[in-house]
Amino acid sequence: MEKTKYAVPALDKCFEIMEFLAQSGKACTQSEIAKGINKGTNQIYRILVNLTANGYLNRNESNGKYGLSFKLYNLSRSISPLEEIRKQALPLMEELAVRGKLSCQLFVLYQSQTMALVQARSPYSVSLNYAEGSLFSSYASNPGNLLLAHSHKDVQQMILSEVPDWQKLTSQEKRTFNDKLASIAKAKQLEAPSQHLLGIRESVCLIGQHEGKQIAALMVSHLSHVNNPGDKGENLALLQQTARELTNNLSL
Repeated sequence: MEKTKYAVPALDKCFEIMEFLAQSGKACTQSEIAKGINKGTNQIYRILVNLTANGYLNRNESNGKYGLSFKLYNLSRSISPLEEIRKQALPLMEELAVRGKLSCQLFVLYQSQTMALVQARSPYSVSLNYAEGSLFSSYASNPGNLLLAHSHKDVQQMILSEVPDWQKLTSQEKRTFNDKLASIAKAKQLEAPSQHLLGIRESVCLIGQHEGKQIAALMVSHLSHVNNPGDKGENLALLQQTARELTNNLSL
């Protein structure tokens, strides 16, 4: 009786649609969804439009099929695990920043992008800093490439399908990029020039396990200081040690 008293039909349809698509495990047309939840196609049209507009569903323009996006998944991840990662990561990252004299950042996948979740600043008066919450291309950034390399193949392709630059590549260029991801996956780390800042070299290590449910990327950026060029080999060893400790502390 209480359920009837406080029923919100449109909201009920939202839940039914998302539950049906989750159980189906594939994208479906409007007619297939309507049949699956025992509703008329006209009854669910506006619901589908609004769920798509708000990012909960993706609609394939070529065949009109609807599928769940990563939005619900990312919302569920943000409730607790990401906060636990922040809590565990910051003390270790601050120690790394002091010992290596380099700022360091922790990145995670957020929808189709890569987000700077935590930062520890370098003790130098001049250093490279990333605003927490900043979003970067998973396709065109080193931490994004490392996270893609260690994600499940289905997740990789879903993320890349949302990147406009990926759609412009030739088949050969896509194969070359996939080969690059396979090489990164074997190493569990990546050292390369920054893909968006000139004169910066970045070292990135995996937090977690290959194709794990929760993974992150720990990065330091090497800047050339006139009075103290630093020891890149030592800094890489510190980065690797911190990545192992954080992986163990989080039981990833």
